[in-house]
Amino acid sequence: MADQSRVRARSNPVSGLASGIGTLIKGAGLVLRRARLFGLGLIPPLITSVLFLVLFVTASWLSPRFAIWATPFAEGWDGAEALRGFVALLMVAVSGLLLVLMFTATTLALGAPLYDRISEEVDAYAGSYAAASEETLLRSLWSTLKHLAKVAAITVPVGAVFLLVGLIPGVGSFLAAVGSAIFGGWMIALEMIGSPAGRRGIRTLGQRHALLRRDPWRALGFGVPAFLLLSVPLVALLVFPIATAGGTLLTRRLVSR
Repeated sequence: MADQSRVRARSNPVSGLASGIGTLIKGAGLVLRRARLFGLGLIPPLITSVLFLVLFVTASWLSPRFAIWATPFAEGWDGAEALRGFVALLMVAVSGLLLVLMFTATTLALGAPLYDRISEEVDAYAGSYAAASEETLLRSLWSTLKHLAKVAAITVPVGAVFLLVGLIPGVGSFLAAVGSAIFGGWMIALEMIGSPAGRRGIRTLGQRHALLRRDPWRALGFGVPAFLLLSVPLVALLVFPIATAGGTLLTRRLVSR
């Protein structure tokens, strides 16, 4: 019976997406009523946003050169300039996807104590939870570096695929945009459940993927709006504590299934 109910949940994308969006909104309500926690959650993205904004500007500046390098076959074509302009724009978009995901992972790692505190308070408000075991500083740093490397190993090749898909005439740009939003949303959900899932013994990326797959539409309903909001520089500062609370609520829901 449990397997049948899980299948029924997966087969209803509309309610799943709506529930995921509702989870993000509820997380916003919980954090905004706790001004002190909300303020603490703004500190890490203030630090990391400067670095990643510089990286994004650099990628945008290099995009025309990349377009010329990537399209040597277009030399002498009448439409070469338009093609290279499109490739440059596509590179900026894909770079944005990669940087948003790495920005999120880095900010959560840098602000782990603060976001863990937000998550724990939301957990305590919603019900009891098992506290995670303490890690030494060196072990925690090593775990963080390994996690960032894994996120980069996933996002870089996927970003390259979206770059190639975007070159398909006609539908390429649309497919790349939609695919980027879905992939970005899934990865953001994966990041935002990290702290509450870890307290429940779900620590590896594979285990988190399995948890999200219990209700993928709900995960995307939460993750895609969060990803899109995190793509807006100033708005991203406000989203981190909100998405942390929402990710805790999402984890509780998925674990209980």
